Amino acid sequence: MKRNRRFVVLASLLTVLFAGCGQTGGMEAVESETISVEKNGRITYYLVGDLDRDYYSLSELSAMAADETARFNKSAGIDGAAVVDRVETLPENESRALIVYQFDGYASFNDFVKKFNKGEGTLYYGTVEEAFNLGYTCSALKNVTDGSLITEEQLRQEGSKKLIISDEKVIIYCPEKVIYLSDGAVLREDGSVDASAAEGTVYILLK
Repeated sequence: MKRNRRFVVLASLLTVLFAGCGQTGGMEAVESETISVEKNGRITYYLVGDLDRDYYSLSELSAMAADETARFNKSAGIDGAAVVDRVETLPENESRALIVYQFDGYASFNDFVKKFNKGEGTLYYGTVEEAFNLGYTCSALKNVTDGSLITEEQLRQEGSKKLIISDEKVIIYCPEKVIYLSDGAVLREDGSVDASAAEGTVYILLK
């Protein structure tokens, strides 16, 4: 599920710079691509990129983002599957624009990314049991406290615990405390997971 991609939100309008974030507590100022997963499964997706005011205005960007989600909802047949929460410039850098999308769940997020990025978005949030029933497999995960490993077979025994799976190279804010991570992902001080340097799909086991 590894892939390189550029999310073509509004192709000539906004050059998207990818990074990301996830958290258990309050989110700090967003400076790069971020995904926040809520307990109820809702996904908030933050896109940050350069805004060239010589060619486009913030209002035009907002209108295009709104049109994008409207077309997605119509094709999905679900009113409100994707919503533009806000479009604004960063407080400390008005040459950088922020688009905040909200999705009713990871499935809508995946479909949205696939539709507009011409790629294959992969994000999952649910129980360990459900993940394996869907066909996911993973290598050993590392305990974020002592570095001990848990094998896939041991992970299967944690059937009712929640798991986040993502091949998005971003920072991921999680709804619960992180206890195990796949190789290459880093737990940050605020409780979020930096998946930007991970080579493969990232698995995050929650407490």
